[in-house]
Parts: sequence; C-alpha cells; structure tokens
Amino acid sequence: MAAYGGDASSAEARRRSKLSAGPHHRDRELAPLDKDRILSCLGTRWLGRDMRLFAQLASTNELAISLAQKGESGTVILAEVQTRGRGRLSRHWESPSGGIWMSLILRPDIPIALAYQINMAICVAVCRAISNLLGLNPGIKWPNDLLIGERKVGGILMEVQAEGERLEYAVVGVGINANIDPSAFPDDWMATSLSREGGSEVSRTALIQRTLLEIERAYENLGSMEIYDEWRRRSVTIGRMVRISANSGELVGEVEDLAEDGALLLRRDDELVRVLAGDCIHLRGMGGL
Repeated sequence: MAAYGGDASSAEARRRSKLSAGPHHRDRELAPLDKDRILSCLGTRWLGRDMRLFAQLASTNELAISLAQKGESGTVILAEVQTRGRGRLSRHWESPSGGIWMSLILRPDIPIALAYQINMAICVAVCRAISNLLGLNPGIKWPNDLLIGERKVGGILMEVQAEGERLEYAVVGVGINANIDPSAFPDDWMATSLSREGGSEVSRTALIQRTLLEIERAYENLGSMEIYDEWRRRSVTIGRMVRISANSGELVGEVEDLAEDGALLLRRDDELVRVLAGDCIHLRGMGGL
C-alpha cells in the first residue's frame, strides 16, 4: 500500500517473496474472491451491480478509466492483484493478494469544483464499513489515507474527467490492506492491515459488500454537512504539525482545521494558509504525537 521507487534489487525480490508468502497466503489461495458470492448478498441498489473481477490487472483505475466513457455509473472493477497499482503522485501502490483493490466509475451531476465531495464521502464510507463490520476505528489522514493508529491501512485515489466546468466522470480507486502481513513491508512505509489490527483474518467478501453499501449511501448524501462533519471528526491530521509538499513549494506548520471545501487550514506563525492539494507528512506534534 505504500510508495516506493527505484529498481528491484535482490532485497526487493526477497521482500516481494515475503508479501506473497505471508501467514495467510495459503488460505487466500484456497479462497479467491468470487463475483457471484459477492453479488448474492450485495445490499446496494446500483453500485457494483455491474462488477468485473480479475485475477490480475496492471491497475484497476487504468481499466476503469478506459471504460468510463461508455461505462455505467456504479461499475466496479476488482482485482486480486495489481502489478502497477498507483497511489498519489503516481507512486507505486503495493497490491499483493489478500487485499481489496477496486475502482468505481461514478457520474455525479456536479461541477468539477465540487469533486472534493466525492473523495470526502468515500473516505467516510470506507471508515464506516471497517468500523461497523470489524469494530476497528480508522482515521483519515488528509487528504485520502486511512490510518489505524499511526499506520496506513488503506487509501483512496480519485481521477476525474471534466467537460467545461461539469464533471464528466470520476474514477475512484479504493485500496484496503485486509489480509496482508505488514511485516513484509519496510518499517518506514508505516503499513498495517485489518487482520493484524483485529487479530484474525477478515472476510473480504463481507467487507467489499459493506464497503459498497456504505459508499452508495454516502454518495447519495454527497455534499451534506453530515459527511463533512464525520470527515472532520475522523481526521487524524487536525492539531498535528505537518509538512506539506504542494505545487507552490513546501509548507510546515500546525493544522488548525479542515474547511468544508476540503482545504487544510495550516497555521504558520500568525498566518493561516489554505491548502487545497498536496502531499501531507505528519511530523511529531507538540502534544507528543
């Protein structure tokens, strides 16, 4: 789930071997995802009713984008493994077997300026699914990472196409470390998994069903104060000292709040700076966090 760069070395090859041979690998081989099983108890009305499941893809987002011109809103692409999964800033996103790697095609009738509402709603929805199904309590690291404690358990990647000022479609990638051994990742990736945090293997089928249901509900409540309030309440970035890498350069300061339009409000001495997009790194906070 974390990003890395550089050519694969022998150490990298060994690490990849560990990823595929983690403690749940044998169980996962015996129980791959089954589309019919997912659909049989899927509680959504429209999201995921057109579902495409693959053993391996380069990237679920890439395929979803290629289908989005003609694909219906609510189409879901799932893959057991991604070989070229992408995170923010085109970083590589580790996507071994045992995780949930899916992309959604959505066509909200909103201006491109309100596209942040989709990211906000889906972050909240995935947190709700994990909380309600597993009793865990993920937080949201601005703008789109999902953390348990200080470790990353999932993330969202949204890519949009606009015609004029209207949003034509949004492709939203959702990645969740479900049954993956996080010890296979380098420590500086700060990764964890639901199976590690909960102490037992997760039913990926049940989690996909619940996640799609929560996304449908949140999407139909797009732009509401209920979504914003929960997004803000689940934030693990408010009150933290952070370093932001943005197009305008690097900023360091304390996050005072998150605005209704998704902007991060950064306090730098006596100046309050609005940051709409950027790469956020949590630094050690004044309260010892």
